Amino acid sequence: MLDFAMTLLGLLGLGILIGVPYLLVSLWRLKTRVKTLEKTVTHLSTRDGRDQSVGAEAAGSAASAEISAKATDQIPDPGVKSGLPWGARQSADQSRDLGTPVVEGTIKDTPPERDALMAGPAQVSEDPSPATTAAPPRAFVMRQDLLDQFSSWLRDNWVLAAGAASLALAGIFLVQYGAEHGLLTPFWRVMAALGFGGALIVGGEVIRRRFGDEGEGTTQYLPSALAGAGLITLFAGVLSARVMYGLIDPGATFALLCLVSLLALVLGWFYGALLTALGLVGASAAPFLVGGQSQAAWMLYYYFALISAVGLGVDTIKRWAWVSVLALVAPVGAALLLYASGAGEPHFLAALLLMTAAAVILPERSLAPLHGGAAVFDTMRNLAGKRVYPEFPTRLSAAMVAVVTAAALMVALQADMDAVVILALSALVVLLLACLIWMRAAPALFDHALLPGAGLLGLVLLEGLNHGPLWRDFQAAADRAPEVAVPQTVWVLVAIGALGSVLGFLRMQWSLSTDQATEQATETEGENRAVFWALAGAVFAPTLVLVLEFTWAPAWVLGDYPWALVVLALAALMTLLAERTAQGVGQQQRPLRVALFAIAALTLIALALFLLLAQTALTLALAVMVVLVVLIDRKFDLPVLELFVQIGVAVITYRLVLDPGFTWALDRDYIDDAWRYVTPIPQILLAYLGTLVLLALAWIQARQSREKTALILESAGATIAAVFVSVLILRLLPESMRDSHAGLGLLATVWTASLMNQLYRMQASGVFSKVLRSLLALGYGLAALGSLVGLMVFSNPLLSSQEQVLGPLLLDSLAAAYLPLAAVFAIAALRLNPVQRWLRLACAVLASLLAAFYVTLEIRRFWRGDDLSVSGVSDPELYSYTVALLLVSAAVLMLAFWRRSVSLRKLAMAGVVLTIAKVFLVDMSGLSGLTRVFSFMGLGLALVGLAWLNRMMTAQWQKGADADQG
Repeated sequence: MLDFAMTLLGLLGLGILIGVPYLLVSLWRLKTRVKTLEKTVTHLSTRDGRDQSVGAEAAGSAASAEISAKATDQIPDPGVKSGLPWGARQSADQSRDLGTPVVEGTIKDTPPERDALMAGPAQVSEDPSPATTAAPPRAFVMRQDLLDQFSSWLRDNWVLAAGAASLALAGIFLVQYGAEHGLLTPFWRVMAALGFGGALIVGGEVIRRRFGDEGEGTTQYLPSALAGAGLITLFAGVLSARVMYGLIDPGATFALLCLVSLLALVLGWFYGALLTALGLVGASAAPFLVGGQSQAAWMLYYYFALISAVGLGVDTIKRWAWVSVLALVAPVGAALLLYASGAGEPHFLAALLLMTAAAVILPERSLAPLHGGAAVFDTMRNLAGKRVYPEFPTRLSAAMVAVVTAAALMVALQADMDAVVILALSALVVLLLACLIWMRAAPALFDHALLPGAGLLGLVLLEGLNHGPLWRDFQAAADRAPEVAVPQTVWVLVAIGALGSVLGFLRMQWSLSTDQATEQATETEGENRAVFWALAGAVFAPTLVLVLEFTWAPAWVLGDYPWALVVLALAALMTLLAERTAQGVGQQQRPLRVALFAIAALTLIALALFLLLAQTALTLALAVMVVLVVLIDRKFDLPVLELFVQIGVAVITYRLVLDPGFTWALDRDYIDDAWRYVTPIPQILLAYLGTLVLLALAWIQARQSREKTALILESAGATIAAVFVSVLILRLLPESMRDSHAGLGLLATVWTASLMNQLYRMQASGVFSKVLRSLLALGYGLAALGSLVGLMVFSNPLLSSQEQVLGPLLLDSLAAAYLPLAAVFAIAALRLNPVQRWLRLACAVLASLLAAFYVTLEIRRFWRGDDLSVSGVSDPELYSYTVALLLVSAAVLMLAFWRRSVSLRKLAMAGVVLTIAKVFLVDMSGLSGLTRVFSFMGLGLALVGLAWLNRMMTAQWQKGADADQG
């Protein structure tokens, strides 16, 4: 309770630290605006009388200028500089060094609607020349010119910097020395340090008032050095009173630190940058230099947050930019060192969140962020051919959001208790809510929500992959007793996902609910922001659920049905958001935004189906969803739904081909002393035929308006059909033929036909279609090649004695293995593109070779029986091959005569030559007796007849040619 009270008190002190300077600056700016308005009214009232009295007007102007100069001298230096945008101060200083006049009041770098919040006192320029309206450079800190200036300054003033550091260390060592040697009581040691620090500040102020700080002279930067060392000593003295001696409680310590910080803030407005830099670095290092042990080390985190707020408060007036970076780098680094030493995680993350809030509020001087200009996300795209860069406050806040996100992930990864992971998760949720709600009025900060959102998803993913403490605590509930309640972890995570998606939807609506003038001025930007938030809202919750499903396995603990109901509830939420988007404000890219939420809902429905349904039912349900999505797309014209159709078709194809697919359809088990198929044929027919029918319906609906979708549906249908036919072949063939040449031949036929179908359809396809069909043809070709190699090598009846021919002659297993495959190649040779002659010729050759091989095997079976692997060739078998060659040659010659084909005629004569070669080279030595006599007699008669037929063909063709010429 005491810690909570101290934390509340610290937050109150920080609010005072931020609020009081804010109110002071606001009051000063209001007074300055009143003076500016009075000057403007005076100027307008006196301008009409210029023509009457030029001399009087000149005198009046001189007097007015003198009065204005005196008034300006009475206003602190920060007031003058506050009128400049970020980076303009550097430009003004450089121009002043070069002797170039700079009209500060005319430099504008902020949106018009935010001038009143950013510009400070307005200056009136009578010369609207281009030179006075040029925009200053962006406030980039890591610039070469700034680094060169710092190096030059350090080279000229290193002695002064070393002296300031020495004075600060002297104050710190004063406390340590007193403690080590017991010279003074603890109270007086602290008072001595505070007195020494106060003396340094007073000395610096006296010198500043008399000689100035940043002006030329022997005392240049000396007041900053003295006052900076004094501030460090004051911080060290207060910290030692608590950390080393325990003289004051944490509340009083924090209150004193607030007072010292307020003093540092005020001094920073009047002094140069050296004081601020010394104060930031020294105050951040002071706790580590003081040393000591304390039970309230957590307080140092909020001390670092105070230091950060002081630096940002100084720079919001001075606008040096690099001071703001130093005000964040030094305290954040100190907080990381403190965390590494073992201090508590809650206060570490809380302090970083406070620093982030200060980085958003103080540079813009507004409790409600109003950052304008480009966002960090806009740097990834070119606008009007130029790369845009965000304003300095935008980059500053983005950096701190990234730091908090990374710190939360680091804390979660190093956690050994689930409470620490919950703490990191809570920090990311708070940051996400701040980015979505608190920053909604700042157009330049719209992309900040990406970091905590991605951090949340990454934390949940890493927790599941690494089996972290929160994951282990959840999984341990799987073995809980029935009376023990289910852990709420997953419910909370799903609620966070739902909240993120709803807020993304609301941000989309808010981005569209602008006034008419702003909407017309930024129409394209509004469309992009609306689509951005629609995408974020549609992706966040489904992604979180998918991460939980694949890395946490919630169904194992909660059960399939409760988890599926949660997924369906989120699907209903996405459906509601899609309906609200369709009926909501804004016409910009409404179909796209509706489609994004619709895809999210369909994805969650598909996940629920995965959880609940069996293999066949799940595949059919996915196919039904594809049909419904195609119908929705056709009715409401939502082209983005094509993406879901493509993903759905890919999943269906994967399930029916690979997993469970081919293996599921052919799965066997040893039942009743025999190997039997597990999956019934009716279930296979339902899975494959039912899916093919549904995909065909989707293809009919999509082919008229969605060419790519229709192509993907067609390709998937062809692949699934090929697998289905292959499964039927293997299931319906007898056991003895399933794994033999018959089965492999039929499989090769299926995949070859699929290959030729893609090659044929490629003839009239566009670029995308050709690429897709080429990939499919490659897959089909590999499957066909594998089947052909198995058929001709491993299951060849001529090579393996285990490959017995089954069935009646001519209608046996040989016919099943080779004839369908030869027919596929023959049809491809006739139907493929005539331009691809080499492909048609290859198909014709393969068809001829397969047919000839089949005839050869049938002849051998007729003479040698079912085992074709026996050695040797009998005389009747050898003579039969000769007769077959002659008959084929004659048939081809008759076909050539009928079709008047010179190519077929040459092919027939080649067959004749092959027959003659076989007779004289093989039959003459292999035959004997009357067989050899009749072989040569038959050959001679056949050759005579073929010669007569060839001559008659030549005469007929010549007669036809003469008739055509006549």
